[in-house]
Amino acid sequence: MRLRPTQWLIVAFLLLLIFYPEFHCSKKIPPFGVLMIDRSDSMRGAKPGIIDSPFKLKRFEFGSKESGTAIGDGILKVMDRYEETSFIILYSDGANTHGENPIEVASMIGIPVYIIYPSFSPDMQGFISVFGPEIIEEGDTAIFKVHYQTYQTSLLSLLDGGVLDKKEVAGEGVIEFAINPPSGRHTFEFNLSIGEEIIDRTYRNLLVKERPKVLVLTCRLDWNYKFFYHYFKEMGFEVSGIWKKDDLGLSFSDYDIICMINPESNMIEQLGGYIKNGGNAIVVNSSILSTEFLPLIAPKMININTELPIKYYLKPGGIRRGASSIYVMGERLVYFFNYGDGRVAQFACLDPWRLRLVGKGVYRRDLFGELMSKLLKFLIPVRLNISYPSRLIEGEELKIIFEPIVPDSFILDGQRKNVLDEYIIISQPDRGLHNFRVVFPSSTFVCSLRVVSGRDDRMGIDITMLDAIANISGGGKWEDDFEQSLFGFKEKNLFINLRHNWVFISMLFALLFVDWYFWMKGK
Repeated sequence: MRLRPTQWLIVAFLLLLIFYPEFHCSKKIPPFGVLMIDRSDSMRGAKPGIIDSPFKLKRFEFGSKESGTAIGDGILKVMDRYEETSFIILYSDGANTHGENPIEVASMIGIPVYIIYPSFSPDMQGFISVFGPEIIEEGDTAIFKVHYQTYQTSLLSLLDGGVLDKKEVAGEGVIEFAINPPSGRHTFEFNLSIGEEIIDRTYRNLLVKERPKVLVLTCRLDWNYKFFYHYFKEMGFEVSGIWKKDDLGLSFSDYDIICMINPESNMIEQLGGYIKNGGNAIVVNSSILSTEFLPLIAPKMININTELPIKYYLKPGGIRRGASSIYVMGERLVYFFNYGDGRVAQFACLDPWRLRLVGKGVYRRDLFGELMSKLLKFLIPVRLNISYPSRLIEGEELKIIFEPIVPDSFILDGQRKNVLDEYIIISQPDRGLHNFRVVFPSSTFVCSLRVVSGRDDRMGIDITMLDAIANISGGGKWEDDFEQSLFGFKEKNLFINLRHNWVFISMLFALLFVDWYFWMKGK
């Protein structure tokens, strides 16, 4: 029987399938590279542009579907897909957030990784958030805490336009700046910069007040005089003490507070005029007179040990309208009252100095200091001192401190929040811009806060990471003028299984069809 040529081929194909279904061969691959492009959120807006290369480049994008950047995982995927590649060009900011360590991966792949630094606009290279006071007293230290998140930039602090300090920073952290400015109003500037280019800046205002001047005056020297005098000294006030009658030639208007102990009748008119014109007074009187500016109560006043004698009760009428009181350990000890443009406080006990001894001895507390602290907040109203960060990273808590007055209410984005003493804490506010209002008895403070995520706030380029990847793999910074002789041809080993090779199987079926065709034609 004579076989046709097609039948000989079919027999040969079948014999290959039976006796030699598998074989190996090699193929020469010309050099080419893979351009890895980071598409994570931190690279939004950065474009690689046109890259000149003497070698053919294949394009591989990574990071667009992941939450963050996985450079190491991206390199492994490239090597799995393009195992014959001669080199990799990495276009990324180097901000590796999860996955395999890219430096370890680059050391194992056996080919060089070249890097191209992306270019960012200034608002994509980092940010700072400043937390500090808005008012201090002369001689105190203002401490500003600057939270930064950036890559290899300079952090400068400036006072009224002049540079105070400069620090080189990288990554994320907090730096404290302790500053002792003179009295007056000052403007502080904190900024991140690269050379002459400002990346981010924040301004904070600071009022440095002169220390209050206090006159402690008594016509009869006693323990009250000594305790009040030393208390104001301990508080850092500028204190003058007078207890002789013939030293009363001083003008009350030179002082912020007059602490008058056991005044005589000839001083009452002068003290009343001082208060009415805007002065502040504390009165401790063992022989209480019925003066119109004293907001005293009748018929029962509290003493540390005993009640006041009936002869010291004021005229009938009870509490003066508008007077308020301060309680210590459940006892009403001080009444305070606005008179004219000033304020006056009258102690309802004859020996307030005993509060310190009794408090420390029995309660282990400085009751005298606690009482005076509350009293001074009434007598010397100050500008609102609200300390808060201008920006937070998502996941951090927001803490706002109020000094020295506790606000009536705090409203964040239209919702009222609880105030915890002199501060408020909001646990992990949502990302975005938030507006809040702090309502005080005499005014309302309005401000805003932006909460950002690390992926949305561009932190620039992690040059350290990128250089490490390039150096450990034998690469470097990509240069367009690489010579073609830098990389040679690669041989690719091919493994062919004829039983699973669709080309071979297709050729066999094609021969069968052709043979059938000639056979039918011969019929």
